[in-house]
Amino acid sequence: MAVTFRQLKYFLILAEELHFGRAAKRLHISQPPLSASLKQLEEELGARLLERSSKHVALTRAGEVFRRQAQRLLSQLGDTQELVRRVAESASGLVRVGFTPTMIFRRLPLVLGTFRDRHPAMDIQLLELNSAEQVEALGTGRIDIGFIHAMPLPDGITSLTIANEPFVCCLPSHHPLAGRSRMRLQELAGEPLIMFNRQLASHYYDRIIGLFRLAGVEPDIRHEVNHWLTITALVAGGMGASLVPRALAESGFAGVSFVPLESSDAWHAACCIWVAEQEDAGRDLFVDCVRETFEAG
Repeated sequence: MAVTFRQLKYFLILAEELHFGRAAKRLHISQPPLSASLKQLEEELGARLLERSSKHVALTRAGEVFRRQAQRLLSQLGDTQELVRRVAESASGLVRVGFTPTMIFRRLPLVLGTFRDRHPAMDIQLLELNSAEQVEALGTGRIDIGFIHAMPLPDGITSLTIANEPFVCCLPSHHPLAGRSRMRLQELAGEPLIMFNRQLASHYYDRIIGLFRLAGVEPDIRHEVNHWLTITALVAGGMGASLVPRALAESGFAGVSFVPLESSDAWHAACCIWVAEQEDAGRDLFVDCVRETFEAG
């Protein structure tokens, strides 16, 4: 006869109370069924779990080890029951995910793969949107979760930081500074610059301008575009230089070099965002995958 979850539950209550009467009362049963359950459990395991007398009940060494394992098993069962409940309650079985292009280089593919492996019955719909568009899409219900460059968020949107990385200088590979191991912002004085469109991300635009001016450089902005990858492509084409998130160094773009900055103030954050007050079991399962992926480093 295999060990049952009821036996595990009875044993754990008894291990907490170390008193048959109190344990039976908590379980709303009489003492004889509790004693019989313990006896069957010990016979199944082939080990004595409790030392007991008329005045004393204590866990044996085997009982202490089994207590820890039983707690783990019941916890896993509870997690599995919750997971099944949340999937069953999902109205559509679809999670709509907004993302900016650079998230492809921030382990978003790993999150997507993990989610598909764990929840093969659920579908994912990807929508490439800039950060401001994703915030709006969350508000209108067009997407369930988004991956954005950090920006001020309206009330009601929950965020989880998934990256906090330095800006680096993106230069044409033939540029005299391209081979440097590190550089100062002052060395970009007079260089034509390519910037992210201020209308789409005023906080980043203003921050980068502020970094230049703090370094005593008046930036010469020649081009404004809507995507970081577009910036990289234009740099590769010799149209100028730019400050970009370090993640873009993983893009594999030919014709560009990414040079770290000496400034310790030039940092860039990326976030996962959703509306926590709106119940969505599928989205919550996706958030679980995001947390595990990025907390694992």
